[in-house]
Amino acid sequence: MAVVIREGLASRYDQVVLYQRTATGELHPNETIVVGDLTDLGALVAAAQGVDVIVHLGGKADESDFAEILSSNIVGSYNVFEAARRAGVRRVVYASSNHVVGFYPAAETVNEDTPVRPDSYYGASKVFGEALGRLYHDKWGMEVVALRIGIFRQRPADRRQLALWLSPQDSVELIARSIEADGIGYLLAYGSSANRDSWWDSTRSWEALGYHPNDDAADYQSDIEEVTEPERYGGVFTAADYQGGVW
Repeated sequence: MAVVIREGLASRYDQVVLYQRTATGELHPNETIVVGDLTDLGALVAAAQGVDVIVHLGGKADESDFAEILSSNIVGSYNVFEAARRAGVRRVVYASSNHVVGFYPAAETVNEDTPVRPDSYYGASKVFGEALGRLYHDKWGMEVVALRIGIFRQRPADRRQLALWLSPQDSVELIARSIEADGIGYLLAYGSSANRDSWWDSTRSWEALGYHPNDDAADYQSDIEEVTEPERYGGVFTAADYQGGVW
């Protein structure tokens, strides 16, 4: 997803700082890169100097043992928000996940007011990140957009993805609106395309962002062989023995 966002927004902003664990290939003229890790608060503070908005897409994007989740997603997210505060960053766009509500039955529609039901250590770490964003807004006035990203793919591949799919085109627009929308304090939003069979009621948050997705997973329904309704939002993440490896 990060690669698609980077390319999609390549010419939209005057200056872009990439913070990555390894060097990338050729940079766009408006880009600079800082090689560092999310566990290095000092490096994050230095990289954030003069930055207006941070888009935090880093961390472990699957279930894992708690030690890895703690380092990458919990300590790492704290460091991003704290670096933003110390550097005077105006807004943080935080990539949360559909797995914060993963234990809800698939037949039940949720919205921004629905209590969290994480399905994994990964999902719980994203709940922590959302709570950090709330804290940093309430205590220090930081603007925060927390995006509960659905399933980012070129095209949906199963019944669950028909409900939660976020297309590449719509992901670029979602991040752009999260960066640029006015009147944001703390906003929790679901991140998907305009899917006919969505499990989410995103009306309120999408209106606040001015986000108008164009793609619909239903356009690919005829290509999907597996149409069995999943029992819960989180799919395999809800299994007692799931340890990662299947998104």
